[in-house]
Amino acid sequence: MSPLSDLSVAGPDFSIEKDLYSQGYKIIAGIDEAGRGALAGPLSLGMVIYPVPVFYDTPEVIIKSIADSKKLSAKKRSDALPLIMNSSLSYTSAFVSHTVIDSTNINIATEKGIHKLLANSPVKPDIIIMDGNFKFKFEIPFISVIKGDNRSISIASASIVAKVLRDRLMDRLDCKYPGYGFCGNKGYGTRDHMASLACNGHSRIHRKSYEPVKSEIEKQRLLFDEDNR
Repeated sequence: MSPLSDLSVAGPDFSIEKDLYSQGYKIIAGIDEAGRGALAGPLSLGMVIYPVPVFYDTPEVIIKSIADSKKLSAKKRSDALPLIMNSSLSYTSAFVSHTVIDSTNINIATEKGIHKLLANSPVKPDIIIMDGNFKFKFEIPFISVIKGDNRSISIASASIVAKVLRDRLMDRLDCKYPGYGFCGNKGYGTRDHMASLACNGHSRIHRKSYEPVKSEIEKQRLLFDEDNR
């Protein structure tokens, strides 16, 4: 199905979900990802399915608490997670490792992640709506929604699930791989992270296919070759 174009709205709501419900879809899954541009760590995906009655009688707390995860503070995201868990029909998460990203590419990794979500979900959706401009094909209908995390509460909720769970994982990996500041940068290419990478080299969880990690590995290889001539 064709991507839904961006529309100017005040914030995410259930307009897209209600339109799909009017077309006969009853179990509508919103999906989003986190960590797509990070230099280290996995890609994280979330999938959230809300019961239909919530589309038409949305609690005020959901309207006020759910937004694109990038627009929320870490505390507000963490506070929103139990609300999503308690209000949704189903929520599911999945990680796709840095090794899969390196051996394929980020889009294939995303597609694999969606397959994981569908396999692990206790509730099987009739249709998927996902933030972005993807053209994946699954056994059920799939719609890309441009800026979907700003338009759909289901997608925005999925973005929170993906982001919170990935951040928590990166906090744990900071203890396992110290020296890169993963607890603060979550694997993204901040100035301090870049400096640590140049000083310490890459860790086991860095994405070798991403720049500047790729160039740093090549530089270290050339230095090694010169030292052993």
